[in-house]
Amino acid sequence: MVLSLQSHNDQRARRAFFRVMEENLKFDTPSIQAMKRGRLPLIPSLDPKNVVNRSCTSLLALVTGLHNQSMSFQDNTPSLFALMPAVSFWMCLFFEYIILPSRAPEFKCVDFHHAVVHILSWTTKPNTLGIIEPRLLRDYLPFLWFHPPLGCPKYNLEDSRSIFAAVYIVILSPEWRDIFIRRLEENSTVTANLIIQFIVDEFAHIPEESDSGLIYQSFLTVATPVLQFSLHSPPVHAALLKNNSARWISRVLRFVTQRARFTDVTLHLAADCVSKCLFYLRKVMEDGHSYIYQLLGYDVLLYLIKVFRNLHTHPELVNEVTKEAMNHVEDHTMNILQLIASHFAYASILKRSQKAISKIQRDRVDLFLGLTDPGLKRIYETWNQFVTIAFYPSDIPRSITDPFCGHRQCPRTSAGKFMVCSGCQFALYCSRICQKEDWSSGDHRSLCTEIRQLRNDGSPLPMSFSDRRAVESINSRYAEYYKQGSLKWIKLLNEYIVANGDPDPLWLLVLTLRYRALNVEPGVGIESSRRCIEDPDIIAKAREGAGILVYWIIADGQGLVKKAELVGL
Repeated sequence: MVLSLQSHNDQRARRAFFRVMEENLKFDTPSIQAMKRGRLPLIPSLDPKNVVNRSCTSLLALVTGLHNQSMSFQDNTPSLFALMPAVSFWMCLFFEYIILPSRAPEFKCVDFHHAVVHILSWTTKPNTLGIIEPRLLRDYLPFLWFHPPLGCPKYNLEDSRSIFAAVYIVILSPEWRDIFIRRLEENSTVTANLIIQFIVDEFAHIPEESDSGLIYQSFLTVATPVLQFSLHSPPVHAALLKNNSARWISRVLRFVTQRARFTDVTLHLAADCVSKCLFYLRKVMEDGHSYIYQLLGYDVLLYLIKVFRNLHTHPELVNEVTKEAMNHVEDHTMNILQLIASHFAYASILKRSQKAISKIQRDRVDLFLGLTDPGLKRIYETWNQFVTIAFYPSDIPRSITDPFCGHRQCPRTSAGKFMVCSGCQFALYCSRICQKEDWSSGDHRSLCTEIRQLRNDGSPLPMSFSDRRAVESINSRYAEYYKQGSLKWIKLLNEYIVANGDPDPLWLLVLTLRYRALNVEPGVGIESSRRCIEDPDIIAKAREGAGILVYWIIADGQGLVKKAELVGL
């Protein structure tokens, strides 16, 4: 161990250190090969020079040398590669005959469980994955992650960081990612629980940690698997959402966007971590509009702006690698803003966005975007467009921001503050009278149960009654504005004829409203009811003059909600 500490600044000591490693980690002698075949001593030796104890101590010394920041991993790559067969042999032996049979507590000289965690972490590097024993990554790393030492409910933070460092390397490997993820999917709930537990533990120890770079590194090693699971593993992604991963990754984003004194290393770690967090939050938003509403409640817009204020503070520290990470941050930010804006037809999302924008502008957080920094030009333009759309002074689509009462028979006489159902946190009511009547009638009971179950499962929520009523109200205004025979209707009809020919007299024409583009108003057009309406009853009622057929399309994450309705005039 002393030699490993001396080797970081002395080439002769370094060569001597690796010679000792080769001697202590010999594994091709008959007696050692016999141990591999199952002849491990039943009673562990207390002698530190025993071949098993010595091999573990030597591997720990190797880890100590690698862990020392002055001892470059690249400088020792040839020597380390020469040791990898021995390292793999001893690691597999430790697992098969000590860790898996739960014999680690029998060994008094060396804590094998703790040692294996650190050895596996510090020898799992991008350029060692091809030569390390496959079982170590495919079988033993997941087992080690799922099983802390006997008698311990969980790993301490240091050991957890080591495990996540190895998971981070493996899950980024194109050759290993799918194999590793399929293995973890066998225990998706446990995997999600361990990920969230690590984030919780990391936040609990932040006040005690003086090394900000270590915290950034830890959050990067956990945000990366979370992102990869969202991209490649629906079971683990669903389990993470059930564990409120969106909230915890938002907290990670909030921490990383705090003002800090960066070095070139910590700036790159912070930028890379922010990139992974934003990409993940974007993927969550694409799962449904309810996640957008939820994340807006976590102040995601505020942190999107703070990201650039903090990361652009030290341009002298930005190298090519950091620049690439910051470009990814910029791309994800623009995509998130555009995704949110495409859901402004939801009155709840529009109102929450307006509230967040007002707070950002009131606190002057976005003032730096006006600076003549070419690196911020695209963000400046996208943010201004986002604000313009959110506050566009249209008489029709932006006038419906007040909520609607969830009681279908609401007399609309109350002017008080709206309240939410305490059970589902979904339905809005203008008064307790409406809430009680809605519950007594039975209209809300099944919905309340359904929403609570969806929340418990971390699943996307349906469109709320209030948001639906807002869209229906907008539809009515457009139907009035484009009523048949008006100049607006004739213009739409001419466009339809140019594209499709004369309309079929057997099928009624439908006013289509597409609330899914990044525009201040929906796309308006005309379509044949034959193409977009399947319900014959609604068509029959329209023939009788009960109203105008309206077919509206609204974004819901990556998907679309499509609905036909009859609007009475």
